[in-house]
Amino acid sequence: MKNFLIVILITSLSMYAYSETITLDLNQCIERALSSSYTIKNADIDLKNSKLQVREAYKEALPKISYTGLYDKNDESIYGDNQDRNDNYYNRIELIQPLYRGGLIGAGIEAAKKIRELSDYEFLESRSDLRLLVIEKYLNILKLQKGLEVYQASLKDVNGQYKKAQRKYELRLFSKADVLPFATRVRNIRTNIIRIKNEIKITELELKNEIGIHRKTELKLEPIDSMNYDLSGIDIEADVDLARENNRDSKMARLDYEITKANESLARSEFFPKVDLNFGYTGEDGDFDGASEDWKWDAGITVTMNLFEFGQNVDAYNRYKNETEKSRNLESKARDNIEVTLRSNFSELIRLKETVKEQQAAVESSYENYSVEKRRYENGLVSVVDLLQIESDLREAKLSLLEAALDYYLAYERYYEYLK
Repeated sequence: MKNFLIVILITSLSMYAYSETITLDLNQCIERALSSSYTIKNADIDLKNSKLQVREAYKEALPKISYTGLYDKNDESIYGDNQDRNDNYYNRIELIQPLYRGGLIGAGIEAAKKIRELSDYEFLESRSDLRLLVIEKYLNILKLQKGLEVYQASLKDVNGQYKKAQRKYELRLFSKADVLPFATRVRNIRTNIIRIKNEIKITELELKNEIGIHRKTELKLEPIDSMNYDLSGIDIEADVDLARENNRDSKMARLDYEITKANESLARSEFFPKVDLNFGYTGEDGDFDGASEDWKWDAGITVTMNLFEFGQNVDAYNRYKNETEKSRNLESKARDNIEVTLRSNFSELIRLKETVKEQQAAVESSYENYSVEKRRYENGLVSVVDLLQIESDLREAKLSLLEAALDYYLAYERYYEYLK
């Protein structure tokens, strides 16, 4: 009995742990996402790896110590004779210090530094992309929730009209043709309500995954206080000039060019000799105890150079030169694309602002039309089809206004995020 009560208690606590309700605003969702997203964690790992890559490049200039050991078993069963043979031992400890690599080490360090800098911008871009993703999911949920309210209000209104029509039909004041359109519209609205509720569940689950909230936790989102922006302070020409030079895409394109240029230097280093300073301690036919007379020190300089490879290194160098030229072209193209994107974002922002005003007027007009048509319908001046058409126009106007307002907010965020 005691064990049974413990199981019940643990089950209850587990259910309670996942039945909590969390209320968050947009900024809190963004902060949670930036601290818990797997995308950001992976980007942070890439950033750490780029730092290690710089350390690796510097260590190419440092000495390296290696050990080589060899044991050769001489047994008469192997050679098939009766001669006495001694086992052979070979041990060597060697230190190699690079002296000259034709610019290989310097170019490698430069490339690693640029890759490190590029990783910084890629990390910032991951955070920016995640921020916009969270904003988009957040706004989609608000839009769906408000849309659900619109459909529920529409259902209440139409259902009320439907019940009145049914009573009149029962009193033989209406024909079936006056009632069926209401029944069809009620079913249509209920279907849309089910669709929206399903979309809310899916979008909420996507947002929970991004911000690190358990799927069973109830999430409530705070409404956005204000979505009215003053666009008069935006100087599009100044923003274009700023973005062409300081936008992340522009800087990343520049770094891609510099990395390719460093790779070109790496390929060119193959034309030059490699010079190393060697120190060695070698022992043969002795024990590895440092006391045998067979152990000896040696030192020297090693020069290695490729003299002839049928032009393979030349082809590799020319290929990297072509890649460098291509990177320069891509850098110029990136700046042009930045201007096109920024101007497109600004145009969309202006369009959506005007769309919001247009839809506000449409909602006001639809309200007035529906109020008039509703009274005319009650007085028998218009048909049920006309009334339902006006009701549909009002509902669509509300939904269009809601969508335009939230799209305007997202477009504003995208515009300023693209300036970074």
